Amino acid sequence: MPHDAYDKLAAFERKADERMQSLPLWKLPYRSVRSAALIAADNAFSGGRFRNHREPEPEKGLAMIARFSYWRPYLRQCAREIGTGIENALSVVSIDGHRQIAQALLYSHFCELMPFVHRKALAVECTPSGFHLRYPTESAARMEALDVIVSEFALTALSERFSYDHHRLLRMVHTWPYCDVADLYAVLRQGYTFHLGNVREHAFINADAYERVLGFQHAEFVRVRAAMMALASWCLGMASAAEAHAIGSQRREQDRFGFECFEWLAPLLRRDFVHGIIRQLAEVPTERAAEILRYFEEDPFAELGISGEGYLTPFSTYDGSVMVSPRAILQMTAERNVLYVLNKLDRRRFDEFVSAELEPSLLGHAKQLIDRIPGVETRINVQWRGGEIDLLAYCNKTNSAIQFQAKAAIPPCGARMTRQLEANTRTAVRQLKGFEDLVADEKSALIERVFNVQAGPVTWASGVLSRSSFGSLDAWKAIGSRAALNLPLLKFVTDQFGDEPHADLTKFPEYAARFLEEVADEAIIGWEDQPIDVFGTIVVAPILRLNNDAISRRRAALLS
Repeated sequence: MPHDAYDKLAAFERKADERMQSLPLWKLPYRSVRSAALIAADNAFSGGRFRNHREPEPEKGLAMIARFSYWRPYLRQCAREIGTGIENALSVVSIDGHRQIAQALLYSHFCELMPFVHRKALAVECTPSGFHLRYPTESAARMEALDVIVSEFALTALSERFSYDHHRLLRMVHTWPYCDVADLYAVLRQGYTFHLGNVREHAFINADAYERVLGFQHAEFVRVRAAMMALASWCLGMASAAEAHAIGSQRREQDRFGFECFEWLAPLLRRDFVHGIIRQLAEVPTERAAEILRYFEEDPFAELGISGEGYLTPFSTYDGSVMVSPRAILQMTAERNVLYVLNKLDRRRFDEFVSAELEPSLLGHAKQLIDRIPGVETRINVQWRGGEIDLLAYCNKTNSAIQFQAKAAIPPCGARMTRQLEANTRTAVRQLKGFEDLVADEKSALIERVFNVQAGPVTWASGVLSRSSFGSLDAWKAIGSRAALNLPLLKFVTDQFGDEPHADLTKFPEYAARFLEEVADEAIIGWEDQPIDVFGTIVVAPILRLNNDAISRRRAALLS
């Protein structure tokens, strides 16, 4: 990477930060700016409102919500006033204000890219209009795409699509703020029951350690999250019901329901009302519900906040009210964000208590999956003279074994967190190699001692276990021919062994690589150079285009 091009881009980054800080947008009321931004994101999620429908773009909507998180230090400058309603709040956002929102989003996209530049994963060229970023080699671009796909499989997901009770919603929105309590209860209870049973993710901390580490039970977190999602589904359902009324009305009634739709896309509600709904649906004691909600709620004017690096808090609370982001609730309430926030708010507590629990939990899940393979035994934390094997599996019938090193860092919210992920991957490979370099007799002797068998010459494989992904080119090059597995990929591989009477564990890397290549061939559309207008300077960056339907189908199969 030419140093002068990098230096010029780094200098421009500082100027862009200054331009972002000085936008007149931040002089508007907080409610006005956040509402306009959330409504813009909904436009991508829904495909547009009021007969302006197009194909929904949920990935674009999610990217927008994640990029809003970079605005946190700037939104603190906004006015606190909330206005008389959404119409009043949006009235102060002029055409130029909407243009500045678009500028701020492009700046946030630039913020996502710069960590890759700083650690030399992206090369920089100066151009007449700005800068051109590109991966230095085709291999680097390929490894980045594979890492994205691996991380996609590890995301928290719904196993089914939620269906709204349209009749009750239409009745409620027509008379709101008055409604039949039976309708409200039925809609919320339906959403709660659905989300309680259909969210799929592996727990990051063992259930027995949850209360000791976090101060509440895992089951309580799951119930509170389901209640939050029920609230979000109700809000989005009310928005769609108001949209339907607006389409079927004229003049003043059309305007009334049009703004009612916007109101529910970024509702401002009483804090005690929101907390009460969540607490009663989840049936969790008040103090425990509050403890859980603090990971998803912040005062936007406080000096220290928790939004950032791709994580946007779903609840903005101030002056007794809470501004709800229904889309953020559905996208940002994964368990990993509890750990992300704790790491941000109380690093000492995280280091002392949580980090020690992450790896045992990952190993426990992995052991359960491998134990399903007929004829295979596993052991955790196996000592050898040069260190420790995190997870060791052995099949006596094929006299084959595989050693794993597990790195259970918090999956990155954004690009700024991938540096530690890559360092963990390289550490895992270094530990694997230490054992690989032993003479064959010493490795076979370990199998005989640990599994109490007469082994003889054992055939070996090695693998790296991760919660999410592994990093960019350097991490994948370090892994090489070893197996790169997170829990969904491990489930696929162990499923393949389930069809074999005698499991040759040296096939682990082959099965994992073949599956990932199959998914990549199906899902990767290609890289596309996208110009990003950052305050008048054009930064051309490589954007990965994926067939998200293909990834969703594969994820659904793994979830099943």
